[in-house]
Amino acid sequence: MSDSEAFAPLQPLGFETPAKWLAMYAKECGAGVEAAGVQQLIGQGNDANPCIAIVIALDEWKGPEAAEASVQDRLERLRALVSWATGNHVEPFGYVTLGPEKSESYFRLLPPNNRKRTRLGFGNTDEDFLRSITSILKCADCDEHFSFVLSMVHDANHEKNVRFQIARYFSCLEALAYKIKKGQGARDAVRQLLGLEKGRTGQVSLGGRKYDYDVVLGAGILRDFLFHGVPLDFSKAKPEEKDTFDLISAHPETVASDLRSRVEIEIMRWSNGASNGQTEENAS
Repeated sequence: MSDSEAFAPLQPLGFETPAKWLAMYAKECGAGVEAAGVQQLIGQGNDANPCIAIVIALDEWKGPEAAEASVQDRLERLRALVSWATGNHVEPFGYVTLGPEKSESYFRLLPPNNRKRTRLGFGNTDEDFLRSITSILKCADCDEHFSFVLSMVHDANHEKNVRFQIARYFSCLEALAYKIKKGQGARDAVRQLLGLEKGRTGQVSLGGRKYDYDVVLGAGILRDFLFHGVPLDFSKAKPEEKDTFDLISAHPETVASDLRSRVEIEIMRWSNGASNGQTEENAS
């Protein structure tokens, strides 16, 4: 820790809000709920949901948005440190930003992750959605490999560092390709899993530039760098690889979103027995 960083323990959040929710939902289900019982539950959870402030001093002041942006990387590293030290999942819920003047103080809640899934299965609503969920659960119950992938996806969805998230999603796809990985590298196995040819997999225009990128190449190289320590030198990229590396450097969120969709679709295929990683001809 440096002189510009500190951890400050705060009053625990407790159980009051979830206890009241539980009582409300219990009543809606027809259960008898006594006020004394709710208060007892609240009291039992006085020390639950501990809270801590991660404090970072600013080198300069250019407004609240610039202040948040300037400390994001450091904030994420400190959050990971608290998680390790406590053995708990640490979830930020808000920012307080103080400027050099008393009048320059800002605070905001972090909205929950409510990204709408765009592709889970045809229909994606009502009975079609329920069938999809039932199919995935059935597959997880009888296939430990698949259940492990669902756990990995859960961790990837909660990852705050976008580059780390890319590597995690790639590992999810690699895990689903375990039957077809024999005799070939991870990237080739993932391509076979997804039914992709080597080369460009997507095209996007951002900031006035068009990128023709290979999501498997980019994600695989980034994962090898982070997980295996393989050197990562974008300056040595081949001409056909430059767009991919530039996109990861400038807009990693685009690559992460691409991978997330591919993972979601592949999980659906696997649960329906339609994945390339399950078929006998690909597994042999």
